[in-house]
Amino acid sequence: MKIRRLLRILHRDFGYFIVAMTVVYGLSGIFLNHRHDFNPDYKIFITDFQITGNLNADASADEIKSVLESLDRKVVYKKHYLNNQRMIKIFIENGEIVINPEKGKGTMHYLQKRPVIFEMNKLHKASIGTLWKWVSDIMATVLIFVAVSGLFLLKGKRGFSRWGWWLTIAGIVVPLFFVIVYM
Repeated sequence: MKIRRLLRILHRDFGYFIVAMTVVYGLSGIFLNHRHDFNPDYKIFITDFQITGNLNADASADEIKSVLESLDRKVVYKKHYLNNQRMIKIFIENGEIVINPEKGKGTMHYLQKRPVIFEMNKLHKASIGTLWKWVSDIMATVLIFVAVSGLFLLKGKRGFSRWGWWLTIAGIVVPLFFVIVYM
């Protein structure tokens, strides 16, 4: 079997195999590139509220829990303390609440996972375990093979030896430019 034919077969079959993972990595890469514009893993909800009745600065856990039950959102109480500004800071599952006991005003910061995007980002960062890290490394190796083997598939004026090497050089120059300018 000729090498070009073998490359074409492997390029095609490996390409089919990695298409879904490549799409996941591409999409999560876009989200992670913009992590300074928005949190790609969590939606952050900030809610202001007013409690009814009095709440002492030295409120017990039971008193705090009864206040939390009156909120619109179901929250799971963890613990609380009185900070330096005499505000009650309450730690809840996936967030925190700060209440001014004198005025009864409070603010809740609550995190909620972005469905699908959160999971894609965990896969992209290879942070779900050792086995996935190896799967990810294999996928990256196959992706490198598909990219390099693609250089040698076409013959003629649109092949690597006449047309392709110009585009390959351009593909090297673009990231090199950014490394030189921004490093």
